[in-house]
Amino acid sequence: MKNSLNIEKLSQRTEELGLSQSKLAKDLGVSRESVSKWFQNEVYPRPDKLLKLARVLDLNFSDLVTRVTTVNEPVVAFRKKGSHKITDDYIEQARDMGRILSDLVSYLPFDDLSQPAILRNPVNNYDYVQKAAQRIRSQIGVQENDEIGFDKLINFFINLHAVIIPVLWGSKENHENALHIYLPESMTTWIYLNLDCRLHDFKFWMAHELGHVHTPQLTGEAGEDFAEAFAGALLVPQELAEHAYNKLTSFTNPWVQINHIKEVAERLVVSPLSVYYEINKYAAHHGKPKIDLETKREIFQATTNFNKEFKPVSECLFGTKTPPPSRYIACAREDFGSPFFDILKSHITKQHKSESFVQSLLNIPLLDARNVYEELL
Repeated sequence: MKNSLNIEKLSQRTEELGLSQSKLAKDLGVSRESVSKWFQNEVYPRPDKLLKLARVLDLNFSDLVTRVTTVNEPVVAFRKKGSHKITDDYIEQARDMGRILSDLVSYLPFDDLSQPAILRNPVNNYDYVQKAAQRIRSQIGVQENDEIGFDKLINFFINLHAVIIPVLWGSKENHENALHIYLPESMTTWIYLNLDCRLHDFKFWMAHELGHVHTPQLTGEAGEDFAEAFAGALLVPQELAEHAYNKLTSFTNPWVQINHIKEVAERLVVSPLSVYYEINKYAAHHGKPKIDLETKREIFQATTNFNKEFKPVSECLFGTKTPPPSRYIACAREDFGSPFFDILKSHITKQHKSESFVQSLLNIPLLDARNVYEELL
């Protein structure tokens, strides 16, 4: 069974907007016959057209689509951020992006006869997460107290056949800094990483997504909680947290404690807040007193100031927040070892796709999508 359009809502909305089926077809860049079949529920729109239809009619997916969950439904995950709520519409939009990605699977240059190893029976408790993180650090090839460089993380993603999709989504206050899409039917993983965030945040999101790659069987809150714990343990391992805790307890001045945390954070290229949380996770697990830098909000103030010292990844890579399409596309291959734009080019060339396909796939404004589309062609 497949999703279907809510014909009653579709008809009501087009009537409210004074749109005929012919005008709607013109606005969407499809034939009048296609729109007619949609209204009769004979044909379900392609994901890119469905996204555009929702925009034209200014309808939420929950109003436009009657959903029927299928076994091979794309599995999507977002890194939790504060108290921001992930809406059903946003999840459905991400799933539609996953359905579009399924068209690109056949172009992937990966071995399709085997799959990289995943964690068996993952659970979110301190000992298990630390053990899993230690194992991955060993596979990546870093010592216990070493920083995990971006190049090592990227190479590990490549070895896991996870496709990185670098995107320019601006500064977001919601969940659009990282999006993970797993396609069960092809067992492929696609990871959108927003280049418009700061270095230490970017590294944490990469580590977070790595947690998802290793646990495709975990979904929803369980998957997010595990990935969050895994990222912290991977970047700030237990031995380092223990050493930092012992150091902090020898100081009585909270700002001296803050400065030491910042030193560790700078060396690891992670947030001071991440270091602080891992130190206290270690303390709690071993029955030790908590290092309290939250009551008077010192750690949050220090992290805010720390953040100001870092440029967005986009500026580090391109020297600007608005790189030319050629440099942006080349970045995927040269900086992230990703085949994404190569396979996208093959698909839109062979299937004669339009710029709206690129817009829907990358979730970017149409003008930006047109520039990327023209560069690919």
